[in-house]
Amino acid sequence: MSMSVPRDDIEITNFRNYVLKVEGTEITSKNSQDKKLILTVGKDNVLYVQIIGSGKEPVQDYSYVYASVPSGYKKILETEAAKTIRGVRGRYIYFKNSESNYLAFAVGSGGKEYKITLGKITDKDSKLRTVLDNLPSRPFHKAELNSILPPVIIENRQPIKAALDVLELEGYLKRSGKKIGISEEFVKTHKIPPKTVSQIKLVEDNEVTKRDGR
Repeated sequence: MSMSVPRDDIEITNFRNYVLKVEGTEITSKNSQDKKLILTVGKDNVLYVQIIGSGKEPVQDYSYVYASVPSGYKKILETEAAKTIRGVRGRYIYFKNSESNYLAFAVGSGGKEYKITLGKITDKDSKLRTVLDNLPSRPFHKAELNSILPPVIIENRQPIKAALDVLELEGYLKRSGKKIGISEEFVKTHKIPPKTVSQIKLVEDNEVTKRDGR
């Protein structure tokens, strides 16, 4: 951020968001474009405040997030959060390794990242499979899952959002196009989930039992 004082004006540049408090009223920025603030005192002794946007979205640097990704994981997806906080939408960045383990990072409006270990669809105890197995067969909204899923998955709701994004990517659910406010409606598809490791082992054990009993 830089400041210059040409004549009676004050100019502040190179910032993206603002919280402007005027006589008890708070105004926040609507986007994260680069901005410039110009303060001018007119001949009428009135302070004129101008906040000018460049019209260009800043390039987001998530290099610090990639530095936290374990070896073997590759980026597969990036989505936006539904809500805008202080003029900035959070981001969700997804990674997958060769064993089909999924990992996500939720990056808040302040740039702080939150790691979400989603696991594998074939692991019955993973966050990803738990969400998949508990999806309603009827159309639903994300908030409805708060009363269905265990607290360890609900947390701050970010793991639910992350799991839904991956399950949509993998074809297990889709958006219906209907909304309540900013909340989108989802519909479970007819795609059949793979058997979990526990289910495969149970089948194998039953086959061994049958064979030994002959």
